[in-house]
This record gives sequence, structure tokens and C-alpha cells, in this order.
Amino acid sequence: MLTAGLPGAPARARGLAAFAAICTVLALAWLARPHDTPASPPAAIDTARMQRHMANLAASTRPIATSANAAARDYIVNQLRGMGLQASVQRTTVQKSVVHFWGGTHYTVGVVHNVVARLSGSAPDRANRPALLLATHYDSGKTTLGAARSALPVAALLETARALSAGQAPQNDIVMLFADGEEVGALGAQGFAERHPLARQVGLALRFDSMGSGGPLVLLDASNAGGSVLNALPDAAPGVEGSSLLAALYRLRPEAPRIGPLGRLGAPALLFAHTGKPFDGERTLDTLERQETALPARLGDAMLGLARHYGNADLARGAHGARAWFTIPGLGRVQHSTILCWTLAALATLMLVRGYQQALARSGETVAPLVQGFFGVALVLLAARIALWEQREEVAALTRLGDSGPALAYTIAGGCLFVAGLYLMRRLAGAAPVFLGTMAWLLVALVLALLMAPETAYLLAWPLAAALGAWMVLPRISHLALRLPVLAAGLLPALLLLVPALGETWTALAPRGVYLPSLAIAVLLACFASLFLLLPVGRYVAAAMVLACAGCLALPTQAARPAPIETPTLAPDRLVYFKDMNSWRAYWLAPPDPLDSWSKNLFPHLAKPSIHVDVFGWHSPRQWFSVAPREDAIAYPEGFLLRMPRPRKEGGARQVEFTLRSKNRAPHIELWAAGTKPLGSSVNGRVLSDKETIWSMSVYGMEDTLLRFTMDIKSEDLLAVVVEERMPGLPTHLLPPGAPARMPGTGMTISSDVLRFY
Repeated sequence: MLTAGLPGAPARARGLAAFAAICTVLALAWLARPHDTPASPPAAIDTARMQRHMANLAASTRPIATSANAAARDYIVNQLRGMGLQASVQRTTVQKSVVHFWGGTHYTVGVVHNVVARLSGSAPDRANRPALLLATHYDSGKTTLGAARSALPVAALLETARALSAGQAPQNDIVMLFADGEEVGALGAQGFAERHPLARQVGLALRFDSMGSGGPLVLLDASNAGGSVLNALPDAAPGVEGSSLLAALYRLRPEAPRIGPLGRLGAPALLFAHTGKPFDGERTLDTLERQETALPARLGDAMLGLARHYGNADLARGAHGARAWFTIPGLGRVQHSTILCWTLAALATLMLVRGYQQALARSGETVAPLVQGFFGVALVLLAARIALWEQREEVAALTRLGDSGPALAYTIAGGCLFVAGLYLMRRLAGAAPVFLGTMAWLLVALVLALLMAPETAYLLAWPLAAALGAWMVLPRISHLALRLPVLAAGLLPALLLLVPALGETWTALAPRGVYLPSLAIAVLLACFASLFLLLPVGRYVAAAMVLACAGCLALPTQAARPAPIETPTLAPDRLVYFKDMNSWRAYWLAPPDPLDSWSKNLFPHLAKPSIHVDVFGWHSPRQWFSVAPREDAIAYPEGFLLRMPRPRKEGGARQVEFTLRSKNRAPHIELWAAGTKPLGSSVNGRVLSDKETIWSMSVYGMEDTLLRFTMDIKSEDLLAVVVEERMPGLPTHLLPPGAPARMPGTGMTISSDVLRFY
């Protein structure tokens, strides 16, 4: 009844109800909106998990074709598949040959098992984008667990794969290669590069290895890499060190890792390795963990950072010319094409010629001072060379010191003597001739660097151009206060480039006994002090040298003693059990090292290592040997002579043929020809050689496959083919009791025979 008196009440009620409904819907919509939850941080490297990977992989040695190698391969495959990645094993036969400097040729044929996994990229056009390759190797040498050399990079790559697969995938496909057969000639990398279908899709290859059990991660090679790849490196992995100079020097060392076959993929390839704390062979896992606990974390973080950065970059296949890369203090990493070094060398040549013309004009057409300056500097350089040779024992002692202070004092004192020699030559020939003579010899060194190792020429190109540029400007300035900044500008590139290079080469190479590059750089740095000859500042230079020498004498020194050497908790077993078909005997063999009390029981009749002529010939090495019990369970090589045509009286060639099979399923068979040089050879129809050469061969992973060999030899020659089947481990039941604990998987058993063709 009350509402009847209010005609607008129902309309207002309906409006309020509608408003409430709208508010309710809006409130529900607000509550149901997607909340901006903070993004979860990207997966990181788990160092503890890396340590577990290393412990599993480095439990035993893992040479190619051994059971331990297969166990490591299965472990890697299972870990990758547990992450949800599709891991496959590439089994392929690889052949390569190496020509030795004495003319012989060594052939290698091996069956490798590479583990390859692929992480699909997130870009919609990923199928058209080149892939990123992350590569390492999982095999080890015969006398090392390979904890630093291979187990650590494999563990880091497994952790990198887990971190990448657990988060947002990079835009590019990422291919992970765990190569086999690296220790016997990079056979696995060659098999991948030549035969795997994914090899043609790689736009950038990153290879990881090690030369030591510590130290920073160093870029050791940048094959085919252009500016875009090298410019991104500081952002991808800020802790990576190195320079193209250091990389070129490491390539001279036979044990240094190489890009190898991955450099032939038709794409840029970078090689990263640890170079600090040199080891004799490779350390055991316990020693690595005890002495460098931060190494796994550093390698894992750097590898993951590189994978994420280049995995999202625009990669491009193709090769680029050689480039120089180095670090300038305060400015960071710099890289440029070596063509720029050629340009600077041409500019320096023009300025040097112009400088000689100006000096000749000032001297009144008299060339004698210029000739005296040129050859006088040569005498100073020769004197420095003789002095360094006489002091080689002292320099070698400095390399064994953990303190760099004595080496620094030696460098400063030697530099002062060198500069004093230049000032002495100035009194005889004049300032300009000595300076121009010094620059001329530096230009010769620059040209040699450009011809032999152009990526290292930056070390001289920039300082030489700056010094000669200062020479061109100085005569136009009369006031000493204005000439000093020009002198400083001419010296600045030498200080910025040569001083860091000197420290880098000394800390990286001198502990390994390689100190000649550091001495050469120190001499080059001292040569640029000839700029001081152009200004009347001799008294100030003399005072500075006296103060520098006094400061060197005040530096605290320590006695020259060898740095502590890392020793593995378990030494490798060097003992060999040799079963010989020719003498129908077996022998214990050991290298000519001092024997412990237990080993003396094996060689009771020898006072010192000797040569066993009857079995190993006159050219065999000295070694410990003694007769051992013959183990019939170890079979001799099964070789059959199939064809041995009679030699003809006149010249020509004949073809001999034989088969070989290992009843021991030996992972490694070594063969070599004696008595003649084969003119050609083949195995199972695969041509090995087609010219006369000293012949030797290594065969890996053939198990009990029948191998059919043919060899062409001169008709009148005799041929003997020595066959050795090499197997890891020893017949321990034949050893006397009380043998010391040795590194697992070391020691070797050899079964030998000789096939003779008359």
C-alpha cells in the first residue's frame, strides 16, 4: 500500500538492482583478471650436480673403443634423455693420415661413437635459422682419468643442457656434440663434420676443452669468426680472457687443443680452454676438486652464458678472414680485421721512408750516420740476444717461481741496459739514425708477423705507426712542453698493447717452460724507448732508470725453487704385459723410471734399464724388462698371408695381401711396415696410400672385424708387418702380491706378431 503512493519506486529498485549486478560483474571480472606474477629466474648451473657428473665420468680412464668409454657414453645418453632431449649415437668409421717431418706417413682408421642431442629453438622460423653447436669430448687418454680435460667440460655441457631445456628455449636450435676419439686425432669431430646431417646446419660452433686444472677460461681460437661473433663475446661471457697473440702461441704447442675438423664446417668456430695450473698429463678428480673448487662453477656459468647469448643471436654460415682480438686496459676487448694491420704496415713504411729522406736532407747528403744507426741497432739487438742466451738458466729458474716480482725486476733491469745501449749508439751515430734504425728493424719484425701469423701483427702495427707518426710531428714543434705530449702519444699504443701482452704470455706460458715469447715482447717494448732519443731528456731518462733499478733491488725476493707440483692421489700404472709370438714368450715391461720396492720384484736381474735386442731390436728404447708367465687366455693376432708372389729379378712391383683379426677384440691395433717402404696400401677396399712412404697405422674400435690388407712393394724387397694388439689392464693374477694401488683402467697388455713377406 505504501509503494502505491510512490509511483517511481519499482523503476528505482530495478535501476539499483541493475547497477548492483553491473558492479558485481565488474568485480568478478577484476578478480578473474590474469595477475602479473613475477617471472621465475632462468635456470642456473648446479655445481653439485656437475661434481656428481664428474665423479661418474672420471671413475676410470675412457680411451676410445674400451668398455669404460662405452659406459661413459651410456651415462651421457641416459642423462640427456632424462632431460627430455632426444639423444642419438652416431657410429661411423673415420680415416685420416698424418705426414711426419721425417717423411713417414701414419694412417688412422677408427670407429667412433659420438653422442648428439638437439634442443629445438623457439623462433617460428627456426628451421631456416642456422643452429648453434656446443661441442666437447668424453674420451680420455690411456694413463689419465681426464677429470680436467674431458670430464669437466662434459659435466658442464650436461648442466648447460639441463638449464636450457628447463627454461625458455633460445630462438636458434642448439646442437650438443659429445665427441669420441679426441685423444687419438679428433676422430669424433671429424666424423661429425664429414657425415652427420646436422653439421651442414651449424652457424656457429663453440668447442670446450682444457690444458690445465685451473685458471681462467681463455679463447684459444676464432676460426672463420667475423666481427659480429667476436663483438658479442664480452657480453656473452665477461670472464673469458685471451688474445689472438696468445692463441697463436698456443697453437705452436703440440699438446694444446685445436678447433680441428670443426673449423671445416663452413661456419665460425670458437675454442675455449682453461690454460692455468699445468699438469703432468691430467689430474685425478680428487686433486681437481681439492685444488680448484671454483673451476666447475666458472666453466658452467660461462658455457651457459655463451649458449644463451649466441642461441638468441642471428647466426650466419660462412667463413671470414683472419682477425686480431685483444684487450686494452680501460677500454675492454677490441677486434679488427688483419687487413687493417697491413694498412698500418704500409703507412709505417711510407713514414719510415719519408723519415730517412728528411734525415738525409738534414745530414747534408751523408748516409754514413744512417747506416751506422741501422747496423748499430742490430749490434744492440744481437748483444741482447747473446745476453739472454747466457742468462737462460736464470730465466728458467724465474719461471718456476710462484712470485712474479723477481721476473719483473729482471725485465726492468734488462730494459734499462737495453736503453743504455741505445743512448750509447746515439753518441756515436746521432739520435735520428738510431731511432730510424730501430723502427726499421721493428718494421721487418712486423712484415714477418704479417706473413707468418697476421692475427698477431696488431702487437707491432699500432705502436709502430704511432711512434713514426710522433717522429713526423716532433720536428714541427719547437717548445719542449708541447713535444712531451706528442712523445707520450707515440708511446701510448706500445704501453697499452705490449705491457699486457708481456704479462699475459708470461703468466700463461712461462710456468710451462715457454718464456721466449715474453722475452721477445720485452725486447720489442724496449725498442720503443728510442723515442726518448729525439728529445733532450737524457738526464731525466737516466734518473728514471736509476730509480727503477733501485726499486728492483728493494723488491723482496725468494729463493729460486720449483713450484709445488700437483700429484694425483693415484698414479697411473705404467706396467706393460707383452706377449710375443716370435719368441713365444711373455715379458713384463716398464719405462726407465726408478723402481719402488714392489716393482723391483718384477725385474730382479737388471741393475738398470737396458735394450732387449732379441725382441725389440737395436732401435728400441731403454726399459725395464723381465720374462713373465705366459697367459694362454690372451690370444695372438690372427694374421693370414693370402698372397705373396715371388719377387722378379728385374724392377717392378708386386702386391702382397693378408688378413688380420683380433680374437682379443682389442680396442687398439698398431701396425707398421719394416724392411721397405710400401708403394701403396689399402684396407677392406679403402685406399690408404698411393705413393712410396714409411708406413705405420693405428686401428681403433674394429673389435673382431676381419681386416683385409693389400700392399704394393718393390719386387726385390722384403716386407715385415709388425702387429701389436693393445688392451687396457693387466693380467693381475700373474703379478706378485702386494701391488700398490694404481689409477683404474691403466696398465696395458700387448699381444704381438710379425708377418713376413719374402
